[in-house]
Amino acid sequence: MKKKIIENEINDFLEIWDCHQLTSFLRDIIPLFELYDVDEEDDWVKEEVGELNERTVRLIRTVYLISIIAENHTGKLAKIKTAFKDFHKRLEKEVE
Repeated sequence: MKKKIIENEINDFLEIWDCHQLTSFLRDIIPLFELYDVDEEDDWVKEEVGELNERTVRLIRTVYLISIIAENHTGKLAKIKTAFKDFHKRLEKEVE
C-alpha cells in the first residue's frame, strides 16, 4: 500500500514539475554554473572585464541570474514544497 501511495505522489509531483518545467529550470540555472565553473587560467569573465572588475561583474550577474530563477520558478517550487513536504525523506526511506 505504501508503495502505491509513493507512486501516486510521484505522478502528482510530475504533473507540477514536468519535462518542460525541468528544461526551463535548467535553461535558467546553467548560466549560473557557467559563471563560476571556470579555470583560474581560463576565466572568461576576467578576460572580458579585467581583473579589477571581475568580482563585481560576477556578483552583479549572480544577482541578475538568481532574480530570473526566482521569478520563473518560485511559484512551482513553493507549490512542491507545500504539497510534498519532506518528500525526499520519504523517498530515501523507501530505498533503504
